[in-house]
Amino acid sequence: MAIKFDISDPKNQRMLATFLVPIVIFYAFFHFVIKPKVNELNAKKAEVVTLKNSVTNIKKSLELPDKLLKEKETLQAQLDELEQLLPSEENVALMLDQFYVVENDAKVYMVGFEATETIEDENMPYRANKYRITIESGFHQFSRFMSYVMSLPRIMSLSELNLSINPNLEVTQEVYEGLEDQPRTLRIECILTSYVFKGFNDGS
Repeated sequence: MAIKFDISDPKNQRMLATFLVPIVIFYAFFHFVIKPKVNELNAKKAEVVTLKNSVTNIKKSLELPDKLLKEKETLQAQLDELEQLLPSEENVALMLDQFYVVENDAKVYMVGFEATETIEDENMPYRANKYRITIESGFHQFSRFMSYVMSLPRIMSLSELNLSINPNLEVTQEVYEGLEDQPRTLRIECILTSYVFKGFNDGS
């Protein structure tokens, strides 16, 4: 059954107006009131996110000096350690003090210490200072001496070892009270090389 709707009928016009007017009002309210508020809210949210990021960056910036200071202290400690291993200048007095301690601990007698030469290579960032040392001791004591020297906070090497019977002492069975562990039966001559940092060649 078809329903006839006559738009020219005033009654039908009033009924249609009653139905359409709320729709038009709702659309206008949404388009001119709700939608701008939603857009404004989204803009505020984006602004809040931006502000949060700015605050985070500011906090990181404020924390950065402390982090850099800690990193500087760590790097300085590492540099100090490296400078001990490979100093920029030779401190012979300090080296002799270290050898005096090693000499006592290893129970050897260092009877000679003489600088012989300095070797430099333009392609190497260090120079090698060579010293001839003479030691009187027993074999085991000298082994300890070499071990202690290699443990010093310096980069060093021992080479050109020459071991012989100590010509200054007669080898006897006599035991000296208090010096049983400090024999002087051997005479050892060797070259000690210490390394000093001189810088890198920049090629200029």
